Amino acid sequence: MRESWKQALLENLRQRGIVDEAAAAAVMQQSPAPWFVHLFAGLAAWMAALMLILSSALALAHDSLFGAILIGAMLLGLAVWLLRQPGIFLAQMGLALSLAGQGMLVYAVGELSGFDELRSCALSGALVALGMLWVPAPALHRVLCALGVFAGVAVLIGFNGWLSLYGLLLAGLALLLWLRRGAWAGAPQALVWRAVAAAATLAAMALPLIARRDWTLPLGRLADEAAWVLWLYPLGAATLLLGVALWLVRGQSLARVASVGIACLVVGALGWAAPGLLVTGALWLALFRACERLWCALVGLVVTLYLGDLYYSLHLSLLHKSMVLMLSGVVLLLLRWLVLRFWEAGNES
Repeated sequence: MRESWKQALLENLRQRGIVDEAAAAAVMQQSPAPWFVHLFAGLAAWMAALMLILSSALALAHDSLFGAILIGAMLLGLAVWLLRQPGIFLAQMGLALSLAGQGMLVYAVGELSGFDELRSCALSGALVALGMLWVPAPALHRVLCALGVFAGVAVLIGFNGWLSLYGLLLAGLALLLWLRRGAWAGAPQALVWRAVAAAATLAAMALPLIARRDWTLPLGRLADEAAWVLWLYPLGAATLLLGVALWLVRGQSLARVASVGIACLVVGALGWAAPGLLVTGALWLALFRACERLWCALVGLVVTLYLGDLYYSLHLSLLHKSMVLMLSGVVLLLLRWLVLRFWEAGNES
């Protein structure tokens, strides 16, 4: 946060009686370390954790699976203690030990289980990550743990059409959390909910590519194995975009609501062949509403990836692709004109 914004926010909080003069002065004196300090401290912590793991843990884990479980539990316990300590070095070292401990436990459980090794690893990994998610820790550790939970559930679902539906559920979860940020921002577990929202956003942006494209090897054949994905996933993505847009204009005039609804229907029809664009559009609206500038920029980069993927997947000549781009531009300009006209008519009334 910029210093001017921080000062204005503290002044507002002070006028409302939320913070006193001493607390405001203490916050103003705090300044984050430069980025290169975080970089070098993180590299040093990861190197130290790597040397510790390679020197003792891996050698013992190779001899005994029960030893791997014991060492993994010890690493997690040490990580929990380090993550609660102040300092960049200790936080990064705790993150490295936590990931190593979780990986060792998952490996040992997978080797000891008597059924499907992959699914047992996914289940144990999701449970361990869920437990570590509630440990007081920096934001990166919480986001990685939440991603571990979502990844474990995805592996349990398997490479079938239900994975696309799972992606829609994650997108809906992310949209709900970002749109309702004011309801949980002041809660005791606000950092946990923020990590879940961030991880769900990342997973929701990744799963459309996994579920729709051929270059993801076996995952790319989901559309061939489940024909209902061809219409259910785009329909769900368009519904999410329409729902977010209507939620943002709730309470407005009928003309504005109608214009937004028509715009979403047109965009949904245009993006039927690329539902990832519809999902990212809904996410961008929710993130913009939540004032998350970094995540908005990340969604913009993913949209660029989707557009490039869609462009090269079209079995059309360059002339036909150019005509499609021109027609899409004309339709979007016409849509912009209609939305502005309805919006101005709503203001006049």
